[in-house]
Amino acid sequence: MTDRAFPWQQRLPFAGLLFSAIGGILLAAFLPIDPRPWLAGLGISLLVWVIRRKSVWIYLAAGCAFAALQVWQTRESPSACLAELVGNEPAVATVQGRVIGHSDGNPGAKIRFLIEVEELELRGETLQPACRILVYAAVKPPLWNDRVTASGNLRLLPSARNPGQFDMRAYLARQGVTCELIVPSPADIHLEAATGFSIPRFASTCRRWMEATLREGISGDPLVCELLAGLVLGATSEIPEPLQDQFRQTGTFHIFSVSGLHVGMIAVILWQLLRAFAVDRRACVLIIIPALFFYSLVTGWKPSSVRAATMTAIFLLGMISSRQPVPLNSLCAAAFLILAQSTNELFNPGFQLSVTVVAAILVFSAPIQKRLRAGLLPDPFIPTELWNSLQKARHLLAGAVSGLLAVSIAAWLGSLPLMLWYFQLVSFSALVTNPVIVPLTFVIMSTALLSLGCGIFSSFLAAVFNNANLALTQIMLAIIQMIAPLPGSFVILGLPPRAPLEVVVFDFGAGGASAIRGGGKLTLLDCGNAWDYQNTIQSWMRGIGKLAPDTLILTHGDAEHIGGAASIAATNSRTRFIDSPLSDRSPFRQRLQNELAARSIPRSIHQAGDSIRISETETIEILYPPASLLETRSNNKAIIALLASPSARILFLSDSGPAAWESLGPAPADIAVVGRHHSGILPGAEFLQKNNIRVVISSAAGFPDNEPMDENWATMLRERGIELFRMDESGAVQILGSPGGLEIEGFLDGKKYSPPR
Repeated sequence: MTDRAFPWQQRLPFAGLLFSAIGGILLAAFLPIDPRPWLAGLGISLLVWVIRRKSVWIYLAAGCAFAALQVWQTRESPSACLAELVGNEPAVATVQGRVIGHSDGNPGAKIRFLIEVEELELRGETLQPACRILVYAAVKPPLWNDRVTASGNLRLLPSARNPGQFDMRAYLARQGVTCELIVPSPADIHLEAATGFSIPRFASTCRRWMEATLREGISGDPLVCELLAGLVLGATSEIPEPLQDQFRQTGTFHIFSVSGLHVGMIAVILWQLLRAFAVDRRACVLIIIPALFFYSLVTGWKPSSVRAATMTAIFLLGMISSRQPVPLNSLCAAAFLILAQSTNELFNPGFQLSVTVVAAILVFSAPIQKRLRAGLLPDPFIPTELWNSLQKARHLLAGAVSGLLAVSIAAWLGSLPLMLWYFQLVSFSALVTNPVIVPLTFVIMSTALLSLGCGIFSSFLAAVFNNANLALTQIMLAIIQMIAPLPGSFVILGLPPRAPLEVVVFDFGAGGASAIRGGGKLTLLDCGNAWDYQNTIQSWMRGIGKLAPDTLILTHGDAEHIGGAASIAATNSRTRFIDSPLSDRSPFRQRLQNELAARSIPRSIHQAGDSIRISETETIEILYPPASLLETRSNNKAIIALLASPSARILFLSDSGPAAWESLGPAPADIAVVGRHHSGILPGAEFLQKNNIRVVISSAAGFPDNEPMDENWATMLRERGIELFRMDESGAVQILGSPGGLEIEGFLDGKKYSPPR
């Protein structure tokens, strides 16, 4: 006799299975055991269920099955075995395989794309690992199923070297990719176009055609073209980062993620179009379902779109069957199937946001709409027959407005915990922007589909609809840019400081940037190049609740040190810019100065002998250069600065050289942060001892010739008892200063050191 099922079990059978699967995946992820105990648990659970027929044993069996699946897809997968075989040292390898997934880029430029490996020659052995690797080569972007033969250095994917930096290694590991092949030249790779028909290849070709068609007639406005590509196809790589931030701040960035919103819109548009041509309901469903999955394939087969297509398919099949599906159960079924295909999707923020937001909408939107609508409806004691025109209009408006607001509020509530966890961001403006932006997105999507449909026959008609979308997209852009800067539009909470003084010396190879956080203020000494600033420093600042530094000190005109400064000037006018009185020919410094002049932002000029207060307890002393210095090379004029704090004294040498060091008087400090002079000469023992340096943090990179670590210099430091953090091994270095002393930690290798007081 079966146990009595509760109502939620009767209507939501997949909910219990989904939670069991999640529990099993989490246990397997954090317990380092092989699949055998989980398989034993699966067998025992199924056996007991056959005897006792209690649903709890089915849930336990599902948990054990997904735990075993998690182990197979991570620690015992072919990709994990290949990573163990490659080890920490790159090895020359030749790979044969076929392209899987989309690849974008300019012909001749180095691009990355995934291949399914069919044969691998490594260290004299020929293997067939049946896994995927990432190929990095200067080649024309290949299409899906193209065959590839390439030779190069096979290595483990590099880990993130800085706080705030996107961890590509962890992200791709969740997709079963652990290694990449670096192809040195185009001569070392051969592409062969696939023959015969392939649905993925056809989807890849369609995507490129769609991108080109959506640009017809409006290519003169590249920003709108990129926004349309983002809205329709989920391509956001070319949308400027400051604009992406504004969409995030207004809680509307989800319109660029191909998920339930997009799939639902496509389904509604196709349904209305087919019904307008009197197509039978059953035929509509049989046409729409494959179209939705094909759209998911065109847009990259992302978990959010696959989940939405699966859920919509279940819902549509219910419409033509005798049993109406429960939307929440359909969501759980879709999530369960996605996890069965790849258990690592559980750790994907996109999957988490997708499921929780849709669940919140399904659970909360109806009761919220009921409350909102009650306040907007006419007096309930007046019979509907006696309503005047205004009351009838109010009734119609109440339904539409309350529905939009209810969905917006429910989605906001569902996304709030994850937005706080991942982005430390709360967007209050999302509550009012989404009811406007989402319907506008629906109109843009509909117009884009008309453009694509007409583009098959006439580029002129496609251009007509694209120009309509040009106007609509500009309206959307104006709304976002008007609301994002409003006070209270959003709040970045940020993580609290770990110590009264926090210093991060970022590892940007030949570049440089250091962040000083103390007394609630943030100071940057340089900011890296534009890429490093936007992709590492900006995300790190968001994590501590800052949109821009309070102070930016520009040490010299090298692009690898100040290339991102113009981005700061373009997005924030409250940053204090501190510069040297010495000019140079750097185009990046000139660009920054033009940006500052255009926005009427002053520069503060400082020279040797000046002291700059950056917080209540910290000051920066400028030790070099003097205003009278006559030099031509940029790094011979680099600012040398000393951070004076109750917790520590840190000497920042930037890329200065011997002439600058010799001109300095004693500047006692606990730590020296050393860059690379063009001569390759590093501070000698006399200079370090003169300034009582106990710890050296030194940049190191493989290129150019003056950047690699000098092993003889490293040996000299060890012999003199000076602790060395070499950034080729440690990655970024974090310094925590408190009344109890200093703690220095390497971000990549975890090395820790506390200088004796």
